[in-house]
Amino acid sequence: MTINLQNIIYAFRKEIKSAGKIIFRPPIINYFRTSYKHNALVSYITDPFINEINLRHTNTFESMEIGKALNEAGFNVDITDYDYSGRIDYSKYDLIIGFGEPLINSFYKRNKKIITVYYGTGMHVHTQNVNTLNRVKEVFEKKGVWLPGSGRIVEKSWSIQTTLVDAMILLGNDEVTKTYSPNFQGRTYNIPASFFNVTNPNKIIVDKDFNKAKDHFLWFGSSGLIHKGLDLLLDVFSKRENIHLHICGPLEGEPEFIQTYYTELFRKQNIHYHGFVSMNSEIFKELLKKCAFVVLPSCSEGGGASVLNVCGNGGLLPLLSREASIDTDDFGFVFEKINNESILAIINRVLLLQENEIKTMSLKCLDVISKKHSQTNYTKELRKCLTEIIGENKT
Repeated sequence: MTINLQNIIYAFRKEIKSAGKIIFRPPIINYFRTSYKHNALVSYITDPFINEINLRHTNTFESMEIGKALNEAGFNVDITDYDYSGRIDYSKYDLIIGFGEPLINSFYKRNKKIITVYYGTGMHVHTQNVNTLNRVKEVFEKKGVWLPGSGRIVEKSWSIQTTLVDAMILLGNDEVTKTYSPNFQGRTYNIPASFFNVTNPNKIIVDKDFNKAKDHFLWFGSSGLIHKGLDLLLDVFSKRENIHLHICGPLEGEPEFIQTYYTELFRKQNIHYHGFVSMNSEIFKELLKKCAFVVLPSCSEGGGASVLNVCGNGGLLPLLSREASIDTDDFGFVFEKINNESILAIINRVLLLQENEIKTMSLKCLDVISKKHSQTNYTKELRKCLTEIIGENKT
């Protein structure tokens, strides 16, 4: 692959910063330096095209793979950030894929047929917002404090992109798809989210002491602590001191949540806060060996990449809400509802499993996740979807 150094230098020179943070970065033009007849615009994130793909989020891998797939399909590829609101010459494009301002603005400024594809990384924004606000309300009713900063509220509805596009490619399973179907009548494609394989997971499973591990549960998440159900787990585990909850995530970004749940977070012997844990760290591997289960009672996800990273690298059995949007087959457990009672019921159920049962299920989990959610399979499914969409929408 030949990297367009001129575009990279241009992006660095022209980006506008405030307080040291990038708030404006122009599109990268013809990243692959090709001279095809057709042009495509990816409206997602530009960072992986300027810096290397990092392990903090799979969106860096996804954005790069979308660009590669379009280039291999015969398009010169431009890339822009989803929140870029500057001037774009849409007359040059035959296809736009992604989400956000560049995709939406194309409907106001086009003078020809452009194939438009919405790339959905989560549930429909209406579903996500209603679900997360209801969870915030539940916490208020229990704690007497409003914590909307620990939800995942999307301020812009961006309705055009979920109604007028030609097709959708959505991360996750049917739980995600059904949130879009009331407002979209076109073709919808589901592709499994991917994960970063950074360990030897078979060795982790073989070496694990499941007699000890069955009492250890891992929450591996990011921002939106109420949205991702950490409050519920703190409620449950603070009353069950015979089992352990390990918390990995950037809690410091939500100080009001920490203040509200300080006792549960830092005054309970069975609740262990590890902060942000990099996947290429030793502590990540140690937690995969120590824990038998990963638990995520989230109210809205798009394929649950954080859970997949744990399952694919350590074979931990997933205990999930339906809204986590991961098919658990016969190696995982799904909460009937997102509440304390349903979570506790599943925890009590898995605590009755024998060590050999957990190990067998862990190996099954690893086998399914490593195949279905591998980066190779993601790339294959993405290319398949794009080939069909392009073929069906050619004029």
